[in-house]
Amino acid sequence: MDKNKTLAQDVLQKIGGKENIISVFHCATRLRFELQDQTKVNEEELKKVNGVLGIKKAGTSFQVIIGPNVSLVYDELCNMAELDKKDEIKENLDDVKEKRKFSFKWLFDVVITYIMNSVAPIIPILIGASIWKTVVTLLGPDMFNVISNKSDFFITCNFFFEALFYFFPLYIGYTAAKQLKVNPMWGIFLGAMIITPSFMALVGVRESISFFGINVPVSNYSQQFLPVLIGVWIFKYVNKFLTKYTPTMIASLIVPILNVMIMAIVMFVFCAPLGSYLSQLLSDFFMYCANAAAPIRIIALTIYTALNPFMILFGLHVTTYVAAVTAAAPIGFEAFVLPAGVITSFIIYGMALGAAFKFKKNKDIPMGYFVSGFVAGITEPSLYGVCLKSKTSILVLVICNAIGGLLLAVFNIKCALMASVNILSVVPYFSVGSTFNVVAGTIIALGCCLMAALGVNFFAKFDEQ
Repeated sequence: MDKNKTLAQDVLQKIGGKENIISVFHCATRLRFELQDQTKVNEEELKKVNGVLGIKKAGTSFQVIIGPNVSLVYDELCNMAELDKKDEIKENLDDVKEKRKFSFKWLFDVVITYIMNSVAPIIPILIGASIWKTVVTLLGPDMFNVISNKSDFFITCNFFFEALFYFFPLYIGYTAAKQLKVNPMWGIFLGAMIITPSFMALVGVRESISFFGINVPVSNYSQQFLPVLIGVWIFKYVNKFLTKYTPTMIASLIVPILNVMIMAIVMFVFCAPLGSYLSQLLSDFFMYCANAAAPIRIIALTIYTALNPFMILFGLHVTTYVAAVTAAAPIGFEAFVLPAGVITSFIIYGMALGAAFKFKKNKDIPMGYFVSGFVAGITEPSLYGVCLKSKTSILVLVICNAIGGLLLAVFNIKCALMASVNILSVVPYFSVGSTFNVVAGTIIALGCCLMAALGVNFFAKFDEQ
């Protein structure tokens, strides 16, 4: 049977049959029912139906979230229930928001939702690119040594990974613009502007360049998405203002010209350097804490490790990592930033492992995340696909990292310099000084991995909006 027909049949059965339906229509992603009796809906079983992404009750409306194939499911359902079909509701009812008073919780929800919804469409590409990266890592000289790192297969598989992460600003620009209901081509343009080849060619050659008389730093902004997320949000209001106050007769010419000029200044003066400025500020602060007295150091390392996933998320960890490597180079180890990075990675992998057991559907997806991390040291699929999936999963991530950071600080764990974090590197990472450091560091890393898996199973909820 066709999967859409099967899905429609399952939904019809779980909502109480056609006798329970007063009317039904659909929008971009949802079936929207008016029901005789909502208590007749078997909500728990409905959530388990393969193809149902979630449910939501809004007043008298009962909504079943299907996704982009909702119109096909709607047609099948109407045929089965012998209901008249209605045209799709053009206005995007999924995005209607109630007016809410400002609060920090509201602000946090808005920011996290914006980030998650901007990243979510990229996850399928992330999975595919990461799996191929895992394959060449397994077969490459650092593991089974089946292929050379100069072989065409090794090189082309790395192309897949680089095609995603080097151009990450473009992907994020598109999805962020779609979230904010602006022309996504402008989002792509903002992302492309900060990684254009002419600008990237200046990295390491010049320290600054003038944009309309304003000196801006020259830096590598590939793989970053914080500048574009902020830039698209600013562009929405710049474009709205210019469109409103520019005479209609010349708007089609003047508005794009002014948009490019204003956003070039905004992106290069404010958005793009913001990550670098924040990174340097955090780097200076945490490197000071790394050398402080025990109480300050313990508190600082606990906080740093708790925040480390978000620093990675926004690209703020790079400067801190460089500072740590520079400090560690003369003595061969470091006891603040690098151990925190190991713990964060294993907690992220652990959460993916926990999700593989917790998910009722699509268990193979988080297991793939876990394998790509645990074996190849690739954190992004697990971070985006599991850790940022809901508010409760974010809470598990933060708490587990805080506990891990506290253990690192109490036992004063040191970490050697290595390139990636996976199961094969965990022992060499802690092979510094005494046997205790190796044993304790390894136990903490693997223990935090297990703790994160259990945390996901017992506390994380993945059916939240």
